[in-house]
Amino acid sequence: MRILLINPKRVGRQAFTRYMSSTPLALSTLKALTPQDIEVRILDENNEPVEFNEHWDLVGITVMFHNSPTAIQIAAKFHQRGIKVVFGGFFSTLSYEFARPYADVIVSGEAEYVWPDVISDLRKGALKPFYKSERLIDLKDIPFIRKEYYSPYDFTYHTETTRGCPYNCDFCSVTSFYGAKFRHRPIDHVVRQLDELRDKPIFFVDDNITGNPKYARELFKAIAPLKIKWSSQFSLSNAQDHEIMRLAAESGCQLLFTGIESLNLKNLQEVGKTWAKPEKYKQWIKSTHDAGIGIYGSFMFGFDNDEPDIFKRTWDFCQENEIELAQFSVLSPIKGKFYEKLIKENRIFEIDHAKFNGLYPTFYPKNMTVEQLNDGLVWIWKTFYSKENIKSRLARLIGKEKSSDSKNKPGYSPIDQTLAGTLMALNISFNIAVQDLKC
Repeated sequence: MRILLINPKRVGRQAFTRYMSSTPLALSTLKALTPQDIEVRILDENNEPVEFNEHWDLVGITVMFHNSPTAIQIAAKFHQRGIKVVFGGFFSTLSYEFARPYADVIVSGEAEYVWPDVISDLRKGALKPFYKSERLIDLKDIPFIRKEYYSPYDFTYHTETTRGCPYNCDFCSVTSFYGAKFRHRPIDHVVRQLDELRDKPIFFVDDNITGNPKYARELFKAIAPLKIKWSSQFSLSNAQDHEIMRLAAESGCQLLFTGIESLNLKNLQEVGKTWAKPEKYKQWIKSTHDAGIGIYGSFMFGFDNDEPDIFKRTWDFCQENEIELAQFSVLSPIKGKFYEKLIKENRIFEIDHAKFNGLYPTFYPKNMTVEQLNDGLVWIWKTFYSKENIKSRLARLIGKEKSSDSKNKPGYSPIDQTLAGTLMALNISFNIAVQDLKC
C-alpha cells in the first residue's frame, strides 16, 4: 500500500512568502504515525513537481488558504485517475463547506488521534468522508520523527514544544484550531527529538514558545547542551522577562517572529489583543536585541483606525527599532468576531477563499479605500526589502558583529555571526521575490 503526502505550491502574490519556509511539520508527523508496512512519500511542490502517473492508494494534501487553489487542482487530477484524496489543515477545518466538494475525505483539526482510523478504514476500503478527533491531543503522544522523514530541501527542521494560545485575538485562527490554552510536550521528548536533528537549524512552530515562563525556562536549560541554533515565535511582551531572553539566547535562539500587528492601541483593543502595549514596543524590542536575538516582526493593516499614513509610520518604526526582518499583511476575516462584525456591516467583498491569506484586501476598510490598502501593502513590502534598505540593515548587522569587543557598552550583546549570515541571505531572497510583487 502506498500513500503520497503533498504540500501544494504557492501561486500568485503569495508565492513570495515561500522564503524561510520548510515542508509543513504535519506531513512528517503523519509519516511517523503510519505503520511501517505502508510506503509513504512526502512531496513539497515548492521544491519538486507532482508526478500524476504513479499509482497511490491515497493522496493526502495539507491545505492552507494560500495554497488552496493548487490543492484543488492537484485533487482533480488524481480524481481523474480514480485515486482518493484526503484534505487536512487550516483551510479544510475552518472552511469545511468550501473544501468538502474537492476531497473524498476531510480531516478536521489535529490529525494525530484520527490518522490511525483513516489508515484502518483505508485498508478495509471503507474510508469515511469526515474525521475529527473527540479531543485535543496530549502532547506526550506526538510521535518521534526520524531525520530522514524531513525533506532534504528544507533549510530548517520543524518541530514543536507547545500548542494552543490563551489569547483569543479576534483576527487569529490559532485558538479555533489548537484550543485556547497551552499544552506542553514533555521536555525529555523535545530533547530526544532535537538530538536527532542537530545538523540543521531548528524552527519551533509553537505560536508562543515563551508563553509559559516556567516551562520555557526549563526547556531552554535542557536544550542548551545540544548546541543547536533555533528560531520560533513569541509574544513581544515576554521580552520584559530578561531571564527568559537570556536563557533563550544561551540555548541557541537566533531569531523570534512576533505579531506586533499595529502601532495603534485602539486597534489592538478593538480586536481583543488587550495585553499588547505599543508604548512599550521599543523597550521590548531592545530587550530582545540586547539578548542577542533578532526580531522578525509581523504587521497588519486594514484596522478600523488605520488611515493611509499607517504604512509610512510602520516603516519608520521598523527603521527606528532596527527590525531585522518583517512581514506585512492585511487583516483577513476568516472566522470569529472580526469576521462576524464585517459580515454584519456588509463589508466583505471577496468570495475567493484563496485570497483570505493576508496578501489581498478582502473587505472594505473604514478610513481608506481598498486601492489605498492594497497599494500601501505593496509599497511597504517593496520599501522594506529594497536593495538600498537591505544594505542599510546588513551594514548595521556587520557593524555590530565587528564591534563584538563592545565590553564598553553595558547590556549590549551583538547578534551572532551565524544569524547575521542567515539574515543576509533571507533579506536578499525577499528582495528577489518582492520585486515581482504587483499591485
